[in-house]
Amino acid sequence: MATADDTGDLLGRADEVLGKADALLARHRAARAQRPPEPPADYPVLTEVVSQAPPAAGAPPPVPELDLAALERELRLQLLEQLGHELERMIEARVHGRVSAKVAQIMERAGAELEQEVRRAVREALVQVVQEELARLKAG
Repeated sequence: MATADDTGDLLGRADEVLGKADALLARHRAARAQRPPEPPADYPVLTEVVSQAPPAAGAPPPVPELDLAALERELRLQLLEQLGHELERMIEARVHGRVSAKVAQIMERAGAELEQEVRRAVREALVQVVQEELARLKAG
């Protein structure tokens, strides 16, 4: 059964992961905000068009600005989904323990009441049978 320490540990890990994701996104935003300075007017300019070299093998392609926002949303949704399943499991474990104890208590009470009712019904039936037999013996 999950304890309060497990819940605190899980929430601590979730906060840590969200903190790392926020730091990563902040780095990308800071890099985007730092634009190169404008060159001076007499700066030499390349007059020949040169095609851009293909990215190095294994290097990730640059992420467009719009994709960062979508990535952030997707990351948050995935974290919430994973945390949701874990929280659901922990809550279910706690509720199951409490419900099981309560059901056992109710069943014990119901069993005791049922036993009393059966004894009373048998006693009443036995009294009736004895009275009918006595009446038959007196009459016959």
